[in-house]
Amino acid sequence: MDSMDVPNQQHGGRGPTSEIIIVALFQLLGSMPILFICGISLREAIWVTHEIRSSPISVIILGLPFLFSCVAVVTSIGLFRLREWARRATLCLATLPLFGCAFFVIFYQPGLPASYDITKPIAEILFFILVLVSGWWWSLFTSSSVRSQFGRHSPEKPI
Repeated sequence: MDSMDVPNQQHGGRGPTSEIIIVALFQLLGSMPILFICGISLREAIWVTHEIRSSPISVIILGLPFLFSCVAVVTSIGLFRLREWARRATLCLATLPLFGCAFFVIFYQPGLPASYDITKPIAEILFFILVLVSGWWWSLFTSSSVRSQFGRHSPEKPI
């Protein structure tokens, strides 16, 4: 039987640690509402209200979170299976949305007076949350003990 057919065979049948399971669940459960909300909104903007014609930036504002959420769902499954690509993708997911949110906070120009526009304060709160989550994921997934768990699942080199 091929070693890729039996999950976790290479390190004694043990699965991912509780820390990895928590991150995988966080990714999976956290991305589902974003996937749903942005997916429905994107569908409405394209096919129902045709808002895309008047505001093409809506594709980016709704599409990027939708794509990041799709990647997060797939990556969470990879984390459960201790795949190295999932560890690396998680590090990307810890970084790219953080930079996107930072650029949004820096360059956002409100369309309403500051006292009525809640977009920037919400983005600033989201940025703070992303900083905390990114720091947590980077410290976890770059530690040698966690990296070694994922390294055990790389396929053996052919002779």
